[in-house]
Amino acid sequence: MSHSFLVVGLGTFGSRVAKALIDEGAYVLAVDRDEERVNLIRDHASKAVCCDAVNAEAMRAISAFEVDTAIVALRNHFDSTVLVTHALRKYGITHLLVQVDNEQEAEAIQTFGSIEVIFPPRDMALRIAKRLIHPDLAESVPLGHNVAIIDITCPTSFVGRTISKLELRTVYGVNLIGIRHEAQNRASRDNLTINPAPDTQLRGEDNLILLGTLEQLAKVKGLNNGRDGNRGILKP
Repeated sequence: MSHSFLVVGLGTFGSRVAKALIDEGAYVLAVDRDEERVNLIRDHASKAVCCDAVNAEAMRAISAFEVDTAIVALRNHFDSTVLVTHALRKYGITHLLVQVDNEQEAEAIQTFGSIEVIFPPRDMALRIAKRLIHPDLAESVPLGHNVAIIDITCPTSFVGRTISKLELRTVYGVNLIGIRHEAQNRASRDNLTINPAPDTQLRGEDNLILLGTLEQLAKVKGLNNGRDGNRGILKP
């Protein structure tokens, strides 16, 4: 695999993340000191090990420090979370996601540097609020505060026009980062063009992959709901 993951802690959150990654075909090393939890995922994970993640030498022995990304999900064990996070940083893991139980723990973990903190109650609340405010973007991929990627059917008013003529960045503030050339075949990876050329002419069967703020993306997606009529592109 070109990308490998370590999941430390196989409670509800950790095991679900591990299984989701496995379902996507990723290499996943799943670790927990509870043998029962390890056995529950053993048949699914690339490698599942009963190990005390606080023990750096034991982690080194199972190649835990050789992955690209680590997810630390040791809920209600913040002392262990700190020690494991420190060890992962020390031994070269630069991409880290750490589950915490409150804002104070989140602030403390972030003193280690650039670490993505996962606080499920807060994150879910924010996601639900954004979905309620922007229902058209319920299937978007969040990238951070108020920023996301969305995959939409090419609006009728875009069909037959080139990317440069549309001036999406100027008019809507969004970036077109990819095109799926047949909307009905999203499972295929061969029909995806990343960073399409400015002279690319859009077709009705194209799906546009757009990057922008939630408000900007909602405005573009609104074109598919008849809000633009037949007047072409509307300036925001």
